[in-house]
Amino acid sequence: MSMRATVVIPTYNRARYLERALRALEAQDAQGRFDVIVVDDGSADDTGAVLARPWALPLKALRQENAGPAAARNAAVRVASGEVVVFVDDDIIAAPDLVRRHLEAQAEGPAVVIGRMAMPEGRRQPAWAEWEGRSLQRQYDLMTQGVFTPTPRQFYTANASVPREAALRAGLFDPAFRRAEDVEFAYRLADFGLPFRFEPEAVVVHDTPRSLDAWLRVARQYGEYDIVMWRDKGRAHILRNIAEERRFYRPLPVRALTRVVAGRASLAAFVSGAGSAAIRALGAAGARSAALAACSAVFNALYMDAACRTFGERRAFWRAIDAEADAAAALEASAEAV
Repeated sequence: MSMRATVVIPTYNRARYLERALRALEAQDAQGRFDVIVVDDGSADDTGAVLARPWALPLKALRQENAGPAAARNAAVRVASGEVVVFVDDDIIAAPDLVRRHLEAQAEGPAVVIGRMAMPEGRRQPAWAEWEGRSLQRQYDLMTQGVFTPTPRQFYTANASVPREAALRAGLFDPAFRRAEDVEFAYRLADFGLPFRFEPEAVVVHDTPRSLDAWLRVARQYGEYDIVMWRDKGRAHILRNIAEERRFYRPLPVRALTRVVAGRASLAAFVSGAGSAAIRALGAAGARSAALAACSAVFNALYMDAACRTFGERRAFWRAIDAEADAAAALEASAEAV
């Protein structure tokens, strides 16, 4: 196989995790068929020293003033030499065959190839990290079972690959997005007709150092940027996605909580504070199932609150969501009648 890959890693103040990620890339079984570009996004820790070490792989280090992961990935893709770009994060541990799996998948035809993020084995993560990992695993299970095919919403740059020319043609990542920049980029890849494929054998272990406070910010950012994509990027289906996911994949208590909280700043702040305390306390007490349930409630409440506030007036937001839910239900009923 003559096709080559460039592995792209943006990093910011995670020297210890970056070192671990690079060690895993040194152990790849596709040596000689890929190089690595790490973009230091203005780190103030020992990242520079880690990148200056001798590594048993072709490594190029770039540095920029802090501008976010989208800008960092763009800088790497522009100078990448591989026909395939494999995106990973600095907090992953790649399986030894990761790059080969992506190259083999791309050899079947140009595509957006989505790999799997596995949870660490042998130790327990914080409840919020475990909840995120379990949520991802449910998506992987459903795709493996053929319940749905992968979409831009499953494109996570912790483990994905695209043809470099397709990435350039789509316009690369939007640096204005500090979260969900990968999903927004994937929508543009889909606009060009690039198929999406799930490759379950392309595996990374996602062992994130994300704190509870940072995880709570993620929930708010996803809610904000989903509405930005709907409002500013012409993604009219986003509201339908929100309505359908709420209807089919959220338990009734979570749906009720989001209805009460979204668009009410004081209630959202209370849920954030009280929910954080509950997640920590339940985790410390060993009540793992309750801690995970609390994670689901808090994450969804903060997501919907951010979406509502970015949308604008609270009642208008819920009218729009309810209208999309009714339209989806009517379409489903019509299909069943046929």
